[in-house]
Amino acid sequence: MPGSSEVSFATSNEHKFSEAALVLGRIGVTLSRLPSKGEEVQSDNPSEIAAIAAERTFARAERPVIVEDTALFVKSLGGFPGTYAAYVYRTLGLELVLKLVPQAGRQAEFVSAVAYCDGPGRAKVFTGRLAGTIATAQRGANGFGYDPIFVPSGDSRTLGEMTLDEKCSISHRGKAVAAFGEWYLSARH
Repeated sequence: MPGSSEVSFATSNEHKFSEAALVLGRIGVTLSRLPSKGEEVQSDNPSEIAAIAAERTFARAERPVIVEDTALFVKSLGGFPGTYAAYVYRTLGLELVLKLVPQAGRQAEFVSAVAYCDGPGRAKVFTGRLAGTIATAQRGANGFGYDPIFVPSGDSRTLGEMTLDEKCSISHRGKAVAAFGEWYLSARH
C-alpha cells in the first residue's frame, strides 16, 4: 500500500469522527480529521457518493483519506429518505419524520459506506448495514441524527438510548469502519 500510514477522516460531523475513532482505536488505527469531505454528488447509492467524495478529497488533500456516507431506508416510505437522510433531518426534523411513518410498516435499514482512497482511481468502499424499526416516539439523549428514533433489530432500545460503545459495536457505521480497519491493517503487512 503506497503512501503514509496516517489516515485522515474527512467529515464535518464531530459525532461520526468520534464513532470512527473509537472503532478504529480498538484495533490500533489512529485517525486524524479533515474538516470536510466537500460537496457531495447526488445519488441514490451511498457507496457511489462515498467513493466519489474520497477520490475528490484525496485529490485536494494529497493524503490517504476515508469518507463516510449514511442512508436511511424506511420500507413503508419506498426507501425514503435514503441518501437524503441528512437533508430530511435538517429540514423536517425527527417529529415530522415520525409522523410520515405509518403505524404499521416501520421497518427500516441504515446503510453506511466508508470509502478509502490513497491514490487517483483507487477508492475502495466498505459497507455496513443495520436493520431495525422506526420508533413511535423519540427516546434517549445519546448519539445524533436519527439515533433517538431507530430501534435495532433484536433490541428494544433506540440507538439514542445506548452508550457510544454499545452503539458502535452494532451500528451500520461501526460495521463499515471496522471492515475498513481490518482491511487496512492486513493490506499494510
